[in-house]
Amino acid sequence: MVPQKLTFSPLSRRQIETDFSGGHITSDAGLLLLREVDKQHRLTQRLAETLTDQRDPRMIRHELKSLVRQRVYGGYEDLNDHEALRFDQALQTATGNASTLAGKSTLCRMEQAMDR
Repeated sequence: MVPQKLTFSPLSRRQIETDFSGGHITSDAGLLLLREVDKQHRLTQRLAETLTDQRDPRMIRHELKSLVRQRVYGGYEDLNDHEALRFDQALQTATGNASTLAGKSTLCRMEQAMDR
C-alpha cells in the first residue's frame, strides 16, 4: 500500500511533506530524497567548499553552495532547462531556497569561472 503522506526534514521553519491527492505537482519530487541523502553526507557542501568564489560579495544573490546544488540536483546537460526549473518548488526546496533560483546565465558564469 502506498503511504498517503511522506514527511521530509524542514526548510527553515517550513514543514515539507508530499501527499498524493494532487495540487502542485512536480516531475522532480525525487529531488527531496536526494536532498535528504546529501544532508547526511554533505557532498554538495564539501564540493562548494573546495571551489573559490571569485564574485564580488556585494553583488552575490545566490550563494555558491546553492548554485552547486542547483546544478547537481537539476543535472540536466543543457542550462536552458534552468530558466523553467528556477521556479520549480521541488528544486527550490531541495537546494535550500525559498525563492527563485539562479537562471541559466548565472549558472553558466559559475561553470565558466570554475574552468579557469
